[in-house]
Amino acid sequence: MRHWVDRSVERLGGLLLPPRCVLCGSRGQAPSIDLCAGCEGTLPVAEVPCITGPSPLGRSFAPFAYGHPLDHLVHALKYRGQLAVARVLGGLLGQRIEALAFGAAIDVLVPVPLHPQRHAERGFNQSREIANWVARRLRCGVEESIAARCRDTRPQVGLRAEERRRNLAGAFSAAPGVRGLRVAIVDDVYTTGATLRELGQALHDAGARSVEAWCVGRAQVPKQVDLARDWEVRQT
Repeated sequence: MRHWVDRSVERLGGLLLPPRCVLCGSRGQAPSIDLCAGCEGTLPVAEVPCITGPSPLGRSFAPFAYGHPLDHLVHALKYRGQLAVARVLGGLLGQRIEALAFGAAIDVLVPVPLHPQRHAERGFNQSREIANWVARRLRCGVEESIAARCRDTRPQVGLRAEERRRNLAGAFSAAPGVRGLRVAIVDDVYTTGATLRELGQALHDAGARSVEAWCVGRAQVPKQVDLARDWEVRQT
């Protein structure tokens, strides 16, 4: 019933305020997608959308490559506070996940948390904003309180894989309420996966039944960086 009401409200909103493409300004797609079909077609598709292997994450999924114009959308949300972009990114991610039926194996979505100080400075958590729209598409819940960033780490931009790992060590904690749940972590961009694996490990340690990661885009990582091997070394 709630899903039907949400979709009805969405259609009505699309009639009252026709969607506009956040990239080119032309008319968006019905019922209320703020991205035209032409601009959606320019989004670069990831060559390897799914990543599996020895990791606390059973699967990592990112449908798009992190290049133009997706990088423009992510920056508009993350650094310019254009929250309407979250509906576009979350809708696109949710649509792809729904098509692949990945949501059937998930109980709850957990956005990558910001440290309270960083959250106060930015005023919002871009991962939570994206997760909200993924959840609407998949009709599942978002639990922000399940995980917390307990240490304010330095920005990951510009750090090498090993530096990212050290920077994030012990940065996350998870609540006992995650025990037995099948969790999907939601974030904007998968870079080296260091953040997602560290959070995934915290969720596993707290008793999560399974953990995977869903991101909108995947950044190109240098070939010499063996992410699976990096995680294996940490376990020895």
